[in-house]
Amino acid sequence: MLNRRILRSKALQCLYAFYKSKEANYNLALDYIRDRFLPDLTSMEPIDKSELNLKKRDSIKTFELNFKHDSFIKLQDSEEDIEVAAHDAYIDYEKQNEEDYKRYRRNMLQDVERIFELYLWILMIPEELIRIMENDPSGKLRIKNKRLIENPIIALLRNNNIFQKGIIDYKLSWTKETDLLYNWFKNSVNQDEDYESYIKEKKEKKDNFATDKKLILHLYKNLLFKNDAFQEFMASDDLNWNADRHIIRSMIGKTFKNVEAEDTNIELAVLSNNWEEDRSFFEKLFEISVSKDKEFDKLIAEKSKNWDIERMAIMDKIILKMAIGEMIYFPNIPIKVTINEYIELSKNFSTPKSKKFVNGILDVLSEELMEQGIVKKSGRGLIDNK
Repeated sequence: MLNRRILRSKALQCLYAFYKSKEANYNLALDYIRDRFLPDLTSMEPIDKSELNLKKRDSIKTFELNFKHDSFIKLQDSEEDIEVAAHDAYIDYEKQNEEDYKRYRRNMLQDVERIFELYLWILMIPEELIRIMENDPSGKLRIKNKRLIENPIIALLRNNNIFQKGIIDYKLSWTKETDLLYNWFKNSVNQDEDYESYIKEKKEKKDNFATDKKLILHLYKNLLFKNDAFQEFMASDDLNWNADRHIIRSMIGKTFKNVEAEDTNIELAVLSNNWEEDRSFFEKLFEISVSKDKEFDKLIAEKSKNWDIERMAIMDKIILKMAIGEMIYFPNIPIKVTINEYIELSKNFSTPKSKKFVNGILDVLSEELMEQGIVKKSGRGLIDNK
């Protein structure tokens, strides 16, 4: 299941990608200006390369001034072609950043919501195994694995309307991956001692349902999620698999652990206990970190005078901006919680020295922002803030 720590880490990764794209857009803008002042080799007129180089230099200077002040400023006595080139580059730079922002924000949400889709897709696997067995022309698979085919937990999934609707809505199918599942069954499941014991056991045992449930959990936990071929396939199908597989595995485990023999339905796991609230937190955190970028840069620079803000690790800057945004714009989250969460992110995503640096900056900033009334906590946010 998703939690706020996972959402923070995903927002951090998207912000990192966005800021790297801004760097690329900046360099493309400079390349655009350089290209505007290349010699025209088709011209019959004499080419003054030194003049072109001066214009290129002044146009780049104009662009950099615009970039610094977030508005278009004409250099004194600059020629029109110098100004036009800088202006066009600046407008294109801003336009590309806006497009990238929308794309990363959209992809960020889609990547999270795809976790539930993958969860449903992987829940389909036992039923797909049964389909493979029932389609075996020799009938041997069907006979040998009769107990799995009749497993009541698989039947509960088969009869779950929400699950079946999800399969239809997401257009989920393992048809193209039949060979993958068959090879997993043949080389892993069919060779497993616990599975062999299960299908040979008599069904009259009193703890029959518990055994059925234990087998399904074993198939997922010990045989599927530890299978190299399956992991490689999922990683190639979904770029976020390595980060998300633990969430999906947990959701699947919860789905089966909660089911009881008397149940007529199986309750599917949810992506979050309150996805609407978590989604709002996720989106707002991303939006604030981008929209308040230069404002937060200034706050960080004031508290890190021994560090050059431009040379600071980009991941540290993003972590600090996210933390500042969370402290100011999420009054119901305690400051200590915010600081601890972003220290953890720095340990996982940045340099070995980042933990101490992030902790020091946030400690000082949080106290000053509270004193200035910029950070105002309420409700749950008041916990541990004394």
